[in-house]
Amino acid sequence: MSSVIRIQDLRFTEYVTPDEIAERVSAIAKALDERFESVDFINTIITLKGAFMFAADLIRQMHTPMFIDMIKASSYKGGVTSTGTVMINGFTEEYEGKHILIIEDIIDSGRTIHALLDALKDKNIASCTITALCSKPSQHDIEISQEFVGFELPPLFIVGYGLDYREMGRGLPGIWRCID
Repeated sequence: MSSVIRIQDLRFTEYVTPDEIAERVSAIAKALDERFESVDFINTIITLKGAFMFAADLIRQMHTPMFIDMIKASSYKGGVTSTGTVMINGFTEEYEGKHILIIEDIIDSGRTIHALLDALKDKNIASCTITALCSKPSQHDIEISQEFVGFELPPLFIVGYGLDYREMGRGLPGIWRCID
């Protein structure tokens, strides 16, 4: 039986091991390099704070030249479910004519990705590809490509590897699911 940890008022047990994450990140990096093999470079947009670990590991394994941009996009306010309102801060690059890779931690309702795509639609980009560490397809409010997703999950609340509960648990090396 796996161990149980406590983060504030909730208990969690390991759901995805660090080795399983490393294997999926490598596979996604390879697939993305293949996707972008015909372009000179890409612009990555990393959603903070949750995607930073996934993005760092993914980018180190990719061979595609890239510019890196980080934005803060969130629909969570300290809880375990999306609020439905997405806040985006920090677009700093000019994206016209560029190939964009959005790196997300988790696609839950899909509202954050939808808001990002909406913000990019008037920027005349060449292409937009989305990758996410985790996705909960049964929770999506909109249709989203699952081509570059590490793990498709049922509607669980998870922490670790960048994902948090009230800003805690991001540093856990695996993905842990709430058991409360």
